[in-house]
Amino acid sequence: MNARLWQTGAHPDSDTKERYEEVVNGKRTFVGKGVKIVSGEVSYDKYGQIIKDTRVFAPNETVVSYENYWKRAYSGTQNIWDETFIKLREVSLSYNLPREVASRFKAKKASIGVTGQNLFLWTKEYRFSDPDAGSEDLNSPSMRYLGFNISLSF
Repeated sequence: MNARLWQTGAHPDSDTKERYEEVVNGKRTFVGKGVKIVSGEVSYDKYGQIIKDTRVFAPNETVVSYENYWKRAYSGTQNIWDETFIKLREVSLSYNLPREVASRFKAKKASIGVTGQNLFLWTKEYRFSDPDAGSEDLNSPSMRYLGFNISLSF
């Protein structure tokens, strides 16, 4: 979900001055975070381990299309999100009314209660879906349910 929102420009965080400049004024002003290699080289052994690295890095200064940057950043890549979350799945509270109150309804016993499902969700990285599904592939957040009950025993 997060990747698709970025790809389509619908993510709330994608509304930036760089996007505005490109879409409205036709100017490319976006410089992505990162570095560039200004000199040096790197050597690897047969196992892919670095054995020599003389590279010198500098902050990235390359101006690119904001739209293309985010489309490519989330296109075909495996975005791994921390699925750590706390969820209050269900709460049910009930109160047994005194016998005097139950007798007003010609009942032996009476109780009232409230119940709720999916009342609270805190996640580390998921913002737009439920991490219970185990992946963020256009799944929706869990529905929140609230209910009330009255129980009468005659």
